[in-house]
Amino acid sequence: MVRQMSLFSKKLPYKYIIDSSSIFSQKDNEPHRRTVYRGLWKRIEQLIQEKEIVTSSEIADEIKDKDLESWLQNQQCVILPVDESIQQNVTRVVSNNPKLVDFKQVKSSGDAFLIATAMEYHLTIITEENQDSPYKIPKVAENMGVKAIDINELCQIEDWQF
Repeated sequence: MVRQMSLFSKKLPYKYIIDSSSIFSQKDNEPHRRTVYRGLWKRIEQLIQEKEIVTSSEIADEIKDKDLESWLQNQQCVILPVDESIQQNVTRVVSNNPKLVDFKQVKSSGDAFLIATAMEYHLTIITEENQDSPYKIPKVAENMGVKAIDINELCQIEDWQF
């Protein structure tokens, strides 16, 4: 996997940051299964290879599925590391939305890092999480001034027709 370690003064191609829920949606028992939506995933892969779709290190760490880990690596997905600025954003996200992180569960806090990274790089989040729940990425991101879309909305924005 490609890790972005430093930023340059030139404009970055990054446009979207993808959540694990969207990555997992290509599995056979999921809504955007690759076996049915091959054309969709080819387009997503193209955006990853063009570095328009990236992800965060915390989201990449959530993916324990060997096939999906290989898929991310094969696409040479840029994985943005957590730096001091993103960590400060995480603090803001969690302070303003404490129910985003469930401390009772042994679960990654990747959602806060995803939103914080999107804030830092001015990215649109791609997630399949419930758009109506005040404790899920779409609403929390909206409260933090970040746009969140699902894969269907990505298709509309990119004007993809299948």
